[in-house]
Amino acid sequence: MVVAALQPLWSGVAVAGNKQVRAKVEPSLAAAARSDPNRDFAVVVTAVADPKNNGPRRAADSVQKVKGHPTHALGIVGGASATLSGAALLALANDKDVASIVADRSFSVSFDPVAGAAAEGAAGLKEIGATVAWAQYGLTGNGVTVAVVDSGVAAHPDLGSRLLAAIDFTSATPTVSTSPLGDPGGHGTHVAGLIAGDGTSSGGLYAGVAPNADLVDVRVIGADGSTTLSIVLRGLEWILQNRRSYNIRVVNMSFGAAARLSYTDDLLATAAEVLTFAGLVVVVAAGNSGPGPATITTPAIDPFVITVGALDDAGTPSLLDDSIASFSSRGPTPVDGIAKPDLVAPGRKMVSLRAAGSTLDTLFPLRRVGTDPLADPAYFVLSGTSMATPVVAGVVALLLERDPSLTPAQVKYRLVSTTTPLAFANAFSAGSGMVNVPAAIASLDRGRGRSAFRITNAFANESFTPLFGQTLVWRDTTFNGGVDSHGRPWAAMNWGDITWDDITWENLSWESFAWLDITWETLTATTITWESVDGLSVGSLSSGGLGGWELVD
Repeated sequence: MVVAALQPLWSGVAVAGNKQVRAKVEPSLAAAARSDPNRDFAVVVTAVADPKNNGPRRAADSVQKVKGHPTHALGIVGGASATLSGAALLALANDKDVASIVADRSFSVSFDPVAGAAAEGAAGLKEIGATVAWAQYGLTGNGVTVAVVDSGVAAHPDLGSRLLAAIDFTSATPTVSTSPLGDPGGHGTHVAGLIAGDGTSSGGLYAGVAPNADLVDVRVIGADGSTTLSIVLRGLEWILQNRRSYNIRVVNMSFGAAARLSYTDDLLATAAEVLTFAGLVVVVAAGNSGPGPATITTPAIDPFVITVGALDDAGTPSLLDDSIASFSSRGPTPVDGIAKPDLVAPGRKMVSLRAAGSTLDTLFPLRRVGTDPLADPAYFVLSGTSMATPVVAGVVALLLERDPSLTPAQVKYRLVSTTTPLAFANAFSAGSGMVNVPAAIASLDRGRGRSAFRITNAFANESFTPLFGQTLVWRDTTFNGGVDSHGRPWAAMNWGDITWDDITWENLSWESFAWLDITWETLTATTITWESVDGLSVGSLSSGGLGGWELVD
């Protein structure tokens, strides 16, 4: 597939209006802007790449030209979040510096509140062989840090002092803390326990897959279970900037949004790819919109991330009574038709850490689980692909403890090539099968898991400048600053022929990306206008009076 100018793939969608609007504005957003030109919209604007690689600043300048209000630099996608009227939004599409305009949409976390704990403790962990891996290989995730991008992580005895840092992007002034910042929602703490809980409060019964791994809490989800695109992008950019400070090797994203666009135009997918090619293994929930086909959410639609579906282990360590959880989203991806999920892991009625007093804890007191009738319950039951995802993230931590030199592509290849086949499932419900911890650890395959897929448009635009002047050897082509060895320009490249995973991405100095240095605070008041969007209605999702906490069963 030749991409001549890296235009959004929705440019062929029939949307009434001028050519620039059709080419640059998300179709549903364009329609809404035309319908209500005086309404304020929350958006994310990306800039066309330029030699100085100052996308966030240029996106902000473009927004101001049409009397809009930029709010946050989003360098990880080469743009900025902003608010502006429908009329201004449509006018912005005519700016030659603007590459795309998408809604700063709200989305939410889903879970299953059905009563009942697993029948046999951590049955799922036994079934995937985690306990065998601990005993046979002595691996516990020691020295590997997992970033939990979620609703927060509360202090808990099962985490000890292994929460290295916490930052809250739902607050007006995100500040790094070396102490837990809590978890108003209750979802992130549960996720963290499935990754790295050590079972202290249960005599080891309810331990996570990597009980000695370290954690970093990146809160992007509010107490009501909802968040926005720009908040998540800011959290992911912080991880990129701080990955070496905390030895972050794995990123867990147990949430998603309905996929409206090709992954090549999706900004969550872009951010996930940037992290992946910077050396982080990104593990993402497939979504809880099953059992219908083509229900994979974003950023799980991206071909480079590890997309995890949910297995119902029926509360036993036997495979004979298992099934794919009905809620688990099925492939292929809605727009591109890519086979997903990549694999599945136990995700039904999972027992993990309780965040006492959180929204979920308050709404569902019957989900509390304790091993001592005289003590306050330390655990909680939830289900969803949100729970299956941290199981796989924990497995990744074990693999990286054993061999820290593995790249994200190699980790993914080892996982999907060693799964346990499931006779009752197919590739669109279970991927290659159920994660098999001992087999993945035992694998010595250093294959890169080559991909036929190209990177997203925004990532390609933003990576052009850092690549300029640097010689990188690809499988079939040597690139010298956007021109291949035959003198063909970057934009004319047949992306489908490139084996992206064969690049040694550490040849790039990621810190040289201009986005890492941009903060609006350094700009003068006359250059940028600060405005809070806390009171702006962006159509937050709700379900049964639970705010953004959606129910699945």
